[in-house]
Amino acid sequence: MRILVTIVIPVWRDTARLVALLPSLPRRQDVEIIVAATADELQEIEVASACRPDARVVAGSRGRGAQMNAGARLGAGEWLLFLHADSQLAAAAIDEIAGLPDDPGLVGGSFQFALDAPGWRARLMEWGTAQRTRRLRLPYGDQGIFVRRAVFEQLGGYREVALMEDVDFVYRLRRVGRLHRSPLPVTTSARRWHRDGWFRRMGRNWLLMALYGAGVDPRRLARRYEGRRRSVVAVFARAPSSGGKVRLFESLGVAPDPALLTALLSDTAAAVERLQGVDRALVYTPAGSREELESAASARWESLAQSEGDLGDRMAAAFRDLHALGYDEMVLIGSDVPTVPPAWIARALRALRTRTPTVVLGPAIDGGYYLIALQRPADALFQGVPWSTDAVLEQTVARARALRLSVHLLDPWYDIDDVASLRRAVLESGPSRIRTWWQSHYGR
Repeated sequence: MRILVTIVIPVWRDTARLVALLPSLPRRQDVEIIVAATADELQEIEVASACRPDARVVAGSRGRGAQMNAGARLGAGEWLLFLHADSQLAAAAIDEIAGLPDDPGLVGGSFQFALDAPGWRARLMEWGTAQRTRRLRLPYGDQGIFVRRAVFEQLGGYREVALMEDVDFVYRLRRVGRLHRSPLPVTTSARRWHRDGWFRRMGRNWLLMALYGAGVDPRRLARRYEGRRRSVVAVFARAPSSGGKVRLFESLGVAPDPALLTALLSDTAAAVERLQGVDRALVYTPAGSREELESAASARWESLAQSEGDLGDRMAAAFRDLHALGYDEMVLIGSDVPTVPPAWIARALRALRTRTPTVVLGPAIDGGYYLIALQRPADALFQGVPWSTDAVLEQTVARARALRLSVHLLDPWYDIDDVASLRRAVLESGPSRIRTWWQSHYGR
């Protein structure tokens, strides 16, 4: 069966809207639906998409552009229609695309922007968008951009940037042909306008467009758009219920106890939360354990699932994901350093504030490191390192120098790997979850 249109829906933290959207999409043999999720939400999105058994779900790298490219690669439609999860497509939208002339000069198009809110402010936003689309030939992604597959592939798809991927794509699309302006609406949720304020959001969007036109890095714009800071401290963690720390429990002579693992994670998170002026992230495994990990922290954290592969692969991917969110100063620490001085983490961030490509390492007593910080991803830094040996730090430093990265070493510290290090942490910490656990098992 010939597939006329592939509808690609990128989703991130919007499962409820996806559930509302999928039943409303056309059920036609010449239309296929592909939902593009991130790895950390893949299982959740697969469950949510069960309401449309004909919809397929694919995992893409973090970022709307990367997700839409992943969906497009999987699809077979002659046309690709990119639809946001919080939008609703008009019933006749597919028929309109099907009725477009077979003219190679007509390369794509978009629908009319509409908001699901009453009142003059919503109508004003719609009017302004219509003027921009008509006069500047610049539709945005929330208008349901569609494009011939051959043209999409010719252009190399979306650029996988942190923000403005739709604007960049339309700029390139206009250079190769004409855009169709459909009179049919794509109705978008007005929740963000209600949340941010109608004119505040409009003004911010205009400012971001002006800055983008002036050549400002989309990653900086993404931080402003999402309200993120420049710096992030991420805890690399395993869900306590999934086990881990075999050596520690063997040293204690007790069965693996999720309560102790939760205590280590919570106290490490508390140390990070004492830092000012940074964002915080949990980079967790296994997939599907996000709520368990988030419950161990008392403040708002970004949550990102770890990738597949060995420890080096997963850390390299964590830095790629954090960088894709717009961060320029990224610190990654383990979940078993509850007594790490927050001042040392702050020192790592300061060491990154240089034009020289730099890696900051916090040496661990066992020959590894308890902290690593980068300004940008460096996948090769994590390749060929003998993980879980006392040569990890030495080999990482050697690789950094081979990659011409400046190496900055913090003071050594310890992570919790055995009964001696746990006892030390209990003695050095004030009121804490690990102290409570210790006292409940061993008294004072």
